[in-house]
Amino acid sequence: MMTQRICSLVCAMLFAATATAAIAYDGLEADYATCTQGDASTQAEAMVGACSRLIKNSSAENELVGMFYALRATVNTDKSANCQDARKAISLIKDPGLRESARELEKINC
Repeated sequence: MMTQRICSLVCAMLFAATATAAIAYDGLEADYATCTQGDASTQAEAMVGACSRLIKNSSAENELVGMFYALRATVNTDKSANCQDARKAISLIKDPGLRESARELEKINC
């Protein structure tokens, strides 16, 4: 339940982020929707894949990309990878509320 709360907070605040990633590739819109708006009907594997492609195809590491790391860490089953993603999110996210959510992910997974 804590993971769902964190995901909800991250998703809700995603649109408030001032930083944008320069990302352009076929499938961008679908990946963005799957990564940021996935729900119980979305397979975790699909969400992880979508977030991973968004991260891989970004040309800069910024707060928005940090949120993709955090979102991926909320649904992935690999605790080691989630730990790394949470720490990466902490290093990129500037918003105090989002950073605290990423710290919660770190506590859960590291």
